[in-house]
Amino acid sequence: MYLTITAANLLVLVTVAVSTDLHKPMHKFLCNLVIGDIIGSIGGLPKQLQVLLTGNREILFIPCVTQMFTLHIFAINEILTLAMMSVDRYLAICYPLHYHTNVTAKRSIFIALLSWLISIISVSIRATFILSITLKENNRQIQGIVCDNVGIVSSAANDTSEIEAYAKSKIFVTVGFPFCVIAYTYFQVLIECKNSTSEFRSKALHTFGTHFMALAIFFTALFLDILLPRFVKDADSEGARNLRSSVQLVFLLRPVANILIYCLRTTEPRLAISKHFKKISLHVHSCKTIKSRLSGHC
Repeated sequence: MYLTITAANLLVLVTVAVSTDLHKPMHKFLCNLVIGDIIGSIGGLPKQLQVLLTGNREILFIPCVTQMFTLHIFAINEILTLAMMSVDRYLAICYPLHYHTNVTAKRSIFIALLSWLISIISVSIRATFILSITLKENNRQIQGIVCDNVGIVSSAANDTSEIEAYAKSKIFVTVGFPFCVIAYTYFQVLIECKNSTSEFRSKALHTFGTHFMALAIFFTALFLDILLPRFVKDADSEGARNLRSSVQLVFLLRPVANILIYCLRTTEPRLAISKHFKKISLHVHSCKTIKSRLSGHC
């Protein structure tokens, strides 16, 4: 799965880069999503491979904080990018005549870079808090399959009220606000579809249906991962631990879902990938033909 995620995301990234037809704001946001997916898979899956191969479930403190850092950046960038994509589709569907004026290449690149800046700054502040804690002498087991803020803080021996307060405010800003933006764009698009022709409605719902599938998988796993350790009374029980581990596994394999959803359901990236594969196969075939003719001539 790790090799599949890395290869598939790199394929999409290269395809968008070399295909001039895909140099559009929506596909720039897709590349932003792909880069985040690669970072997320690098941050989480290699350690899981080591655990599966060796059976050693221990991890040093600094690598644990590093894993938390990369996975949280991946998650926040994913949320912000999905919000940007929903606004992009909202403007394309509800304001098609003004779309190219409002959504330019420079603006889309600036917004994509801004999402990375917000992600890195917010997670860096959290990592600074985490590095200042003192771990317990024993009972340092993290509930789940990856290092996250809740898992590390639960192993702290000193007061963590400041870390928890910052975590709550960060969740409100980086999860709650983008989620409200996404909900608003969906509501407006549904109203627009209700008052439009059946052909327009079908096209719009297909576009947003693709986006909704990606959103549903991501936000379901995200909310369960956030809410389980905070609201489940017996959070250390076997059932709660297994459920959280399953949710985190879905979260780690999320990049596969992105590729399947956006490349199989979206026509332009799928055709571009198919086109480049045909070019490569024709090139290989012509090289083999030339080689066989030269060897026959000799």
